[in-house]
Amino acid sequence: MSTRTLDRAGRGVRPALEGIRTTPVTVLDIGTTKISCFIARPRSSHGFTLLGRGYQAAEGFKGGEVVDVDAAETSLAAALHEAEEQAGDPVREVVIVTNAGKPASRQVRVTHDLGGATVRDEQLRALLVDARAAAADEAHEVLHTVPVAVAIDGGRPLRDPRGARGERLEMLATVVRARRRPLRDLLACLERCHVRVTEIVAAPYAAGIACLTEDEMERGCLVLDLGGGVTGFAHFADGRLLCLDQVPYGGIHVTNDLAYGLSTGRSYAERLKALHGGVVRRACDADARITFPLVGERPESATGEVDRARITHIVRARVEEILDFVQDKIRANWELFERRPPRSVVLTGGASQLDGLEELAEEIFGIPARRGRPDLVHGRHGTETEPCCAATCGALSLASGDDDGLSWGDGREMPVLAGWLARLARWVEQNF
Repeated sequence: MSTRTLDRAGRGVRPALEGIRTTPVTVLDIGTTKISCFIARPRSSHGFTLLGRGYQAAEGFKGGEVVDVDAAETSLAAALHEAEEQAGDPVREVVIVTNAGKPASRQVRVTHDLGGATVRDEQLRALLVDARAAAADEAHEVLHTVPVAVAIDGGRPLRDPRGARGERLEMLATVVRARRRPLRDLLACLERCHVRVTEIVAAPYAAGIACLTEDEMERGCLVLDLGGGVTGFAHFADGRLLCLDQVPYGGIHVTNDLAYGLSTGRSYAERLKALHGGVVRRACDADARITFPLVGERPESATGEVDRARITHIVRARVEEILDFVQDKIRANWELFERRPPRSVVLTGGASQLDGLEELAEEIFGIPARRGRPDLVHGRHGTETEPCCAATCGALSLASGDDDGLSWGDGREMPVLAGWLARLARWVEQNF
């Protein structure tokens, strides 16, 4: 594995290696409430230059999955068109980052006979192919295969075994897979937009790539990607992805609770959440009175009044529940987390911007927490540092071939879309 220098955030700065992409990359981040499209060109040292971007409300989606084909196609096409107009070039290929198909990981152990030969890239790639095959089935598609550790002849695990000799090579890999049917529906919508999908990236994995420092990846860090309809999490340790999963709740559920609890409309509840929402009660909350329109069997001009402490109570109850569900998922994988526990929490996604969320995360998980701000994409108005951009920025890195060495080239030197996905991608390419 190549030696890497560090940037100011403590992340590895990529060297000029063969296999790192230099042409523009287009990423579509498809969520429950928004679709974002970034077209960016990799820089020679670190990060990307933003060429164009588009934002649209995610009509026709729920949890990143298609529920209304026509509305979804319209939303996707609008986001692509806006980014194309700014970049000045049409988009033919896209990478999508999503929670569609409920991506979740499992660990797979595979072996390969060396016969005394030296370990080379081709043996590692063969093991990664075997790991993908071991995890795939008719209902699921493999999105990522990330090596965790490799041992030779039952010896001590090696971070990078290339150049060593032995009789038997063994690999433990984290395989992220998602249900095929929602992915198929999503690809069909993008086919109608006349673009070819080259890669599908799980949102929490991408968010971690964008926001974690090298030290956090080594020591152990839990990334919580709080989106509109889904909260995904990814656990990194020893520089590797160890676990990825999600719970089907996010910021839109907080909005719905406010709308129900205050008898107001969803659009105004979203505004209340954005302007006054928080999870930690402040000394001034009881004094701040907020007026809002009421809905139901009342005159159109009817209004209500609430103090901020009441809003905090409603918001905190739902966010606590979401974090408790994440803890349930962690307990279900306790053997893995017990061996390499997280030492900190990084919060990403649009819903992570609630006031006081870092404090609540520290209280619930018992470890330091911070909000993740990516620094990879540089545009004409500065660096895209909002937490809601984390997954998009991380997907740009993965698609360009720069994953900080997590995958030993997996995904760059093998087809990313296996099975029917690859066949569908080829069919679209030949017919459009």
